[in-house]
Amino acid sequence: MSDALTDPFGKAGESVAEVDPDDLKTFWVETRDLRARHHGQQVSFSGAKAIGNPRVNSQVWYRSSMIWVLMQIAKEQLAPWIKEEEVSDVVFRTMATIPMEWIGTTERQCLPFDVEEFFRRLREGAV
Repeated sequence: MSDALTDPFGKAGESVAEVDPDDLKTFWVETRDLRARHHGQQVSFSGAKAIGNPRVNSQVWYRSSMIWVLMQIAKEQLAPWIKEEEVSDVVFRTMATIPMEWIGTTERQCLPFDVEEFFRRLREGAV
């Protein structure tokens, strides 16, 4: 796993490296706080780099963005693991390690990981 912010995003279809669940959670919380401070403005990956966490890389950002996507498209399914806008640690552990691929710039019909497998792992990991 690369630990530099300068590592490029992978090519479409390539595997996304697993990340440390604690790094994923820390990045999620820090970007949530950054968005709160800049209410109404978009926060990009480059803006998130301003957080200054040296363990943030494109894999952490990408996996974090998949949690956000699930919160938009599978909110009810994800609800048991979100309490008062706080995401359960099992979500970070699961998203950090589930097999995933880079999507690239082409249009896709599905997410770059097995969503059913993701929720199966969540259920097995407990709330």
